Amino acid sequence: MKKAFGLFSLLILAFSTIAQNKYAIIPKPLELTPLTGEFTIDAQTKILVPKGATEIRPLAEMLAERVVVTSGIKLLIEEADIPNTLVPANKTIVFAPYKEQVMNKILGDEDYILKADAKGVILAGATGKGEFYALQSLLQLLPPQIFSSSLEKSVKLTVPACTIFDRPRYGHRGSMLDVARHFFPVSFVKRYIDLLALHKMNRFHWHLTDDQGWRIEIKKYPKLTEVGSKRKESMKGHYNEWKFDGIPHGGFYTQEEIKEVIAYAQKKYITIIPEIEMPGHALAALASYPELACTEKSLKGGPFEVTGIWGVHDDVFCPTETTFKFLEDVLTEVIALFPSDYVHIGGDECPKTAWKQSAFCQALMKKEGLKDEHELQSYFIKHFDKFLTSKGKKIIGWDEILEGGISPNATIMSWRGVEGGIAAAQQNHDAIMTPTGFCYLDYYQSDPSTEPLAIGGYLPLEKVYSYDPTPKALTPEQAKHILGIQANLWTEYIQTPSHVEYMAYPRACAIAETGWTSAKLKNYDDFTARLKTHFERLKYLAVNYAKSYFDITASSAINDKSQVVIKLQSVDKAATIRYTVDGSEPTASSALYQPTGVVITKDGSVRAAAFSAKGEQLGKVLTKYFFINKATGRKYTLVNQPKNYTGGETYGLTNGVKGEDANSATWIGFEGKDLDATVDLGQSMTVNKVSFAFKGASDSWIMLPTEVEVSISNDGKTFTSIKKIPMAATPPKGSAVQQLGVAVDGKKARYVRVFGKNYGKLPDNHPGNGNPAWLFVDEIAIE
Repeated sequence: MKKAFGLFSLLILAFSTIAQNKYAIIPKPLELTPLTGEFTIDAQTKILVPKGATEIRPLAEMLAERVVVTSGIKLLIEEADIPNTLVPANKTIVFAPYKEQVMNKILGDEDYILKADAKGVILAGATGKGEFYALQSLLQLLPPQIFSSSLEKSVKLTVPACTIFDRPRYGHRGSMLDVARHFFPVSFVKRYIDLLALHKMNRFHWHLTDDQGWRIEIKKYPKLTEVGSKRKESMKGHYNEWKFDGIPHGGFYTQEEIKEVIAYAQKKYITIIPEIEMPGHALAALASYPELACTEKSLKGGPFEVTGIWGVHDDVFCPTETTFKFLEDVLTEVIALFPSDYVHIGGDECPKTAWKQSAFCQALMKKEGLKDEHELQSYFIKHFDKFLTSKGKKIIGWDEILEGGISPNATIMSWRGVEGGIAAAQQNHDAIMTPTGFCYLDYYQSDPSTEPLAIGGYLPLEKVYSYDPTPKALTPEQAKHILGIQANLWTEYIQTPSHVEYMAYPRACAIAETGWTSAKLKNYDDFTARLKTHFERLKYLAVNYAKSYFDITASSAINDKSQVVIKLQSVDKAATIRYTVDGSEPTASSALYQPTGVVITKDGSVRAAAFSAKGEQLGKVLTKYFFINKATGRKYTLVNQPKNYTGGETYGLTNGVKGEDANSATWIGFEGKDLDATVDLGQSMTVNKVSFAFKGASDSWIMLPTEVEVSISNDGKTFTSIKKIPMAATPPKGSAVQQLGVAVDGKKARYVRVFGKNYGKLPDNHPGNGNPAWLFVDEIAIE
């Protein structure tokens, strides 16, 4: 019986693998039933559309264009009376208007049915939108060459037989592109929209204004683009380095170009949501019209200017009647352009310094009975909620608009974790989930030492895919307020379209599947099996996708001989790992990695890469330099858990890899919490010195601890303090790493405790005043 069961399991696994290869649709459909056989598109194949279906014919033309470009086959498109049946007619691809009695299913606007057999294909939807999504699935059932931009002479256009019934989990499946930090041309914005449509995403959030640039033409206020769309230079390297490139940067979209992009997106059933930032992130507007500020010149003392410095700036809109009239005029022109039900008004990261120093603001607060500047921001937001509501629009704001009282009709975009979305839903407000730890695609996606410079953070594909947008803390009724999920792509460190694609894909594929596919059907191994076929599609589309899925990760541990062992891992189970320890580049003939790991006895580097069965290198080369000491590979306990920043692995404090100043992803970060770590050395041993480092970067809200203490113990319960070190109140300008070492002088201990006191709330003179400070620490070394 055991043998029979084992054989049955292998057959199931083999069938599953075949299905993944044949039906490699992303996002995964709700119901897909494989059938035997396939349909082949040839010169006799016709496309049928309903008579007079002006919305459907363009879809047929999209399909015909793909077929003729890649195969040379010209498909005839005919209008016909489409029978109410799911039995394909011979040699036809039919776009069928949905009738309720088919399959006894009631289709929503985005739902569809696809049926393929040896005779032909039927795409059935209640609306053009549903038919469009059916078309995307049909294209993904065809060979990847269907996405080529040139003739593929050897390709045979076959569709594996199947029946699909599909509908999305969420109504909002979006992606944001920031064009304020770096401007991207209309041609690329259209390509960005094309890729969203391929993945059945339906919202494009266009971040059009910020401190670093105003990108939309407003006819009533021409200086917004004459002045606000240009800056003299941009930051070079990482933010903390405070270097500049000296290269002017600029660009904006005319209203005619905006209309062109909107019309293009509508053909792909994508709604564009414009964002006009207020009351913060307003320097580009203030440089154009200084009278909108609370002061005659910048709080820095000079005239207002469009800045090339990333981050948060103290100069913000002043809540005067002049400002309100200006923004109402701006929004009136925006409303006239964008048919979206929503307008995003920002509301995030608004320092209150200017308001606190403004006699006008203080008088206004007293007049309106506002207890603090947070309520003044709420007053500001509520004004524009009322204004946009009067124009038939709804507002979306980042989760800071919850502070001081949420505006009556606001939808919250929850980015600082999931708490904002939970709070909104519990107050019966809609929310869109886009937490930094799962949805910020400007974060590193692989080992930062091998990646292009990024803002920081670490967000690999698997973590993106693991996210569930509906918080478990919500009741079923409250959960209805979670509209969906969105990827955010901020572009401080992204200057080119190619780099945008590199950061977005394939992580945007994971966001798309999370937004569309039922949570019960999500499975990372299944997703990545389909993703391999999807990579081929992206290649034919010339998308510069990241190959980090194939990259190697490394972690350290201790074996039963008390040796430090480096464990190497590839997400791709079919790949083989080869490595070197002499500093040379790994090749297909380098040492083959074994599951027992690589033993390291002294400081040095391990280099590794994944290879296919044919010897092709699949991802980048991992290079890790390990500093070997008594703590390396040892487990430890934490009183408080890190948030978002984990050093890339569970035991990042003792993995033998030191944190890098310019790379936040290599540090362990605590938001508002103390470091309280106890390392277990496994047995009592002589301890001479304990070393560690803290990172300070005040502008990024990362503060040095106020004090540090090292203690030792042999039982893990009673600790003896070795030394307590008071620290400087604030780190210097920019970024700095504070290396510390505490002499223990040969005392015996099994447990070593390192405590670092978090700075607490950011001070009043800090742009993030009142928010919890971050504490960044790495690597604990014990000699």
